[in-house]
Amino acid sequence: MSDSPERTGPEGGPPLPADRMEELERTCFVIMPFGKKKVGDREVDFTALYHEVFEPAIQAARTPEGLPLLAARTDMDAFSGSINQEMFEYILYSRMAFADISGFNPNVFYEIGVRHSSQESGTVMFRQKGHAIPFDITTIKVFEYDDLGEAGKDASRGVISQVLTDSLRRNRLDSPVRLALRAQWGGRPATPKATAPAAKAAVGATVAAAEQAAPQPAVAAVPLATGEQWRREEVERFLRDAEDALRFADLAQAAMHYWGALRFDPLNLIARMRLGLILKRQGRVHEALEEFVTLTKLAPNYAEAWKEKGVIEGLIARSYKTDKRPDWLPDGFGSLERAGHLNPQDFDTWSSLGGVLKNVRKQPGAALAMYQKAAQVSDGHPYPLLNALRLEAQEKGTLDLLAPAVQEALAKARALRLGQTLAVPPADTPWCFFDLAEIALYQVDAPAFLDAVDAGVRACVQGWQLDTFLKSLQALAGNAGIQGLPRDALAAGIARLEAALAAKA
Repeated sequence: MSDSPERTGPEGGPPLPADRMEELERTCFVIMPFGKKKVGDREVDFTALYHEVFEPAIQAARTPEGLPLLAARTDMDAFSGSINQEMFEYILYSRMAFADISGFNPNVFYEIGVRHSSQESGTVMFRQKGHAIPFDITTIKVFEYDDLGEAGKDASRGVISQVLTDSLRRNRLDSPVRLALRAQWGGRPATPKATAPAAKAAVGATVAAAEQAAPQPAVAAVPLATGEQWRREEVERFLRDAEDALRFADLAQAAMHYWGALRFDPLNLIARMRLGLILKRQGRVHEALEEFVTLTKLAPNYAEAWKEKGVIEGLIARSYKTDKRPDWLPDGFGSLERAGHLNPQDFDTWSSLGGVLKNVRKQPGAALAMYQKAAQVSDGHPYPLLNALRLEAQEKGTLDLLAPAVQEALAKARALRLGQTLAVPPADTPWCFFDLAEIALYQVDAPAFLDAVDAGVRACVQGWQLDTFLKSLQALAGNAGIQGLPRDALAAGIARLEAALAAKA
């Protein structure tokens, strides 16, 4: 009998043969649409995309053992068995899974869900540049690829190969399902134990005396697991209800449900993070800070918690005039620096550091360097890109918006923000609208600029959001060295923001 490892097949089937398992250990299963499908306003031939980009990129990737990956897609296999059997084998046992979410194909999301439930690591997600990310997975890292033109395809092949190789080498937990379960049920404090033998003996003697004095009839003990299971179900119910409330943009109701979850499970990191983010959106910054401080104490290596703590500290510091701010009040720089150390690939952390340097410490040169770093890490995300352009104009006193390199970067940024505004609900409001407005302004598209300003005003829930964008536009208006800026449209946008801010006062 062979001593090669065997695993039980999916759906209770027979064990998988050893040679099949060896093949799957080198397989990257591709989860993607089939044939020609609509993505946004254009038709994409996903079969050609698989052959021209995904398959060669996967084959160029290497496992930590130095072996090339094998690309697999169920519709490409000539197996005679059930396609469901093959698909589930690939999902459950492949060393890697590559998922393309472009087009929001329901089969793709189903297979991703199965994979995330079955494997803690080894799943990478990609989307076409400018394609929106659904609300439900905005917290998951999704990489971009470009399928337009041979130069874009060639660059995408390199990016995909590098991401797959790095993911195999690091083998980090990337399943939000497993991460949520670990956060909810992991790290529980141990059952309290007697700290002194005398105390333990005293308790035992008291119980023994009580039993002797008043013997009780035998009663079947209720297993402790029953109470624990009930508590878990209650927490899960609160979390589901909170997510439903968020889908309807009911922040107050969602916050109540997260508080309910934390009442049953104070160590639930997911509920506490979501609650903090809601409080932040509601402008309840001191309450939000309390949640993020607690998170950094419960999970000292939680980069996202340190980032959000730094962002809130920066917001509070900005509410003081520079000469009135207490010396002991943190401005967020230390927390954001810690977040950047824990996760150097999070461009939002570097952008937030740029914000603290610009708005709190009044160091525009250092802020420019941070925004430029964030733009580089993010491959030209609109938020750091636009901040870098503004600061460059401020520091140098001049900026040519019509330069080809600037317009190329703006076109890429506009596609991304436009995709976010078209999502249901729109992602990253109101900044997706305000960034889209500023990009349209730089592209000398006055109607699109004013339409996006109005949409951003409608999406604002706090006055400081309006004030932040207003100050950015006012700074542009005051810089005469910016070439190609449609100043009449800029003045109209500033007037609309001032009116909206006055109405909220």
